[in-house]
Amino acid sequence: FCVNNNIAMRGHAFVWHSQTPSWFFKENYNANGAWVSSSVMDQRLESYIKNMFNAIETQYPSLNLYAYDVVNEAVSDDINRTANYGGAREAGDNNVTGGTSAWVSVYGDNSFVEKAFTYARKYAPEGCDLYYNDYNEYDVADEIVELINYINEGEEAKICGGIGMQSHITVNYPSLEKYGTAVDKFLATGLQVQVTELD
Repeated sequence: FCVNNNIAMRGHAFVWHSQTPSWFFKENYNANGAWVSSSVMDQRLESYIKNMFNAIETQYPSLNLYAYDVVNEAVSDDINRTANYGGAREAGDNNVTGGTSAWVSVYGDNSFVEKAFTYARKYAPEGCDLYYNDYNEYDVADEIVELINYINEGEEAKICGGIGMQSHITVNYPSLEKYGTAVDKFLATGLQVQVTELD
């Protein structure tokens, strides 16, 4: 549809704690197996990203893939899990316990975020901006900025080019001031900021 109608397209999302099958993280791709090592997961993650970009290029060579949400919702906003609030999600399997992360079960922390962006930058088409995307981003804005600054540290060409604000908002939350403060914090990184899922 995008190719036929000359519409630029945004990709979403390579790495997400939700809706990734359990077997992707397990030995022999068996959902009941043990967690793989981080080095095995590195290989799976790179292969997945490489092959996805290759499939898009092969099947839709004239598609304008202008952006891709590489990592989605890695920062915990769960106030009921205060030990993890603002950091990595709690380890677990989201298919078993909602809100937990198999990525953290394998890596032990959010180190997979930088790896995902590194692989995506390696294989993304020229001109495709890479984004970190999150919800309740106005509650954990400082922590998101800290994560993005960390993965972009020391890079001549920043591997994360933007921050996506999902912007699931209600009449009474967040306040305009709270939302605006988050926008300002994200813009201060010098990266692009886009509203990605407004409702």
